Amino acid sequence: MTSQTISLTEPALIDVHHHMVPPGYLAALKQAGVNTVGFPRWSPDQSLAMMDRLGIGKAMLSVSSPGVWLGDDAEARKLARSCNAYAASLMKQHPDCFGALAALPFPDLEGALDELAYALDTLRLDGVILLSNVEGRYVGDPEFDTLMAELNRREALVLLHPNEVPASDENAALHGWAEYPIDMARAYARLVYNDVLVRYPGIRWILAHAGGVVPFVAERVGKAHYAREKGLRWGRIIKDMMAGRNGGLALARGVSYDTAGAANPVTLAALRHLVTPERIHFGSNFPWDSEAGAEASLHFLARMAGLDTRDLVPR
Repeated sequence: MTSQTISLTEPALIDVHHHMVPPGYLAALKQAGVNTVGFPRWSPDQSLAMMDRLGIGKAMLSVSSPGVWLGDDAEARKLARSCNAYAASLMKQHPDCFGALAALPFPDLEGALDELAYALDTLRLDGVILLSNVEGRYVGDPEFDTLMAELNRREALVLLHPNEVPASDENAALHGWAEYPIDMARAYARLVYNDVLVRYPGIRWILAHAGGVVPFVAERVGKAHYAREKGLRWGRIIKDMMAGRNGGLALARGVSYDTAGAANPVTLAALRHLVTPERIHFGSNFPWDSEAGAEASLHFLARMAGLDTRDLVPR
């Protein structure tokens, strides 16, 4: 496996949304004042055992929210390097079982670019995980165009994962179960508003948790694809009309989605209506979601969607 391709010698299920809790990560969170009471206990052996029982061929390890930027750029760079080196060591120990998505010290742009190069070129990780926002600074905001350009140049795999909104945000009081899927839409909307999906088509996006509410608002948000502050972009509208496509929906159909949180008929129906099966990838959200929950999701997906779970892998 390389940062450019993901493949197995035989068809097998790849879990694109599988978290790790590296040694020292919880300590760093506690030192920064993050409440870690609800964090799961985790070890590589737990993941390997879960994968064996559920028939998962490979898990793409990543650090979950709140990520590695905890208020200090220098500390974020050190923590990202530590987490990524740990992931690389697990890949070396278990090359057939583990891949990894690099943590970047986003929104520290210089640090993110440096760590991206190190993680993909030196550690040979498979892509990156980016959080929807960090302290109110969003993936897709114009200030991060340099990072988007580099991800595009590398045709990088990027898992877009939700994060909490800042305490000062008017929506911060919402429960995470409500806020996380909404924040996915905020991040996706910026990818549309700022033409990131158009200008950087090489980035291989996977939107975590079935895209949150993105499938439900994709067409409405997509109208911004045609708009500028001073009016509509008629050239783009006419081009899409001549091609017989809905430009707004085409953007949402051009990214991929994982199945973490999608194991219910309403969410899955929306996702299946929006994209073709090759754009749907299995995600367990382990260990934040239990092994029993991942197993139930697999059974549900196979039963309700008629999907061959071996096909739920990144192309």
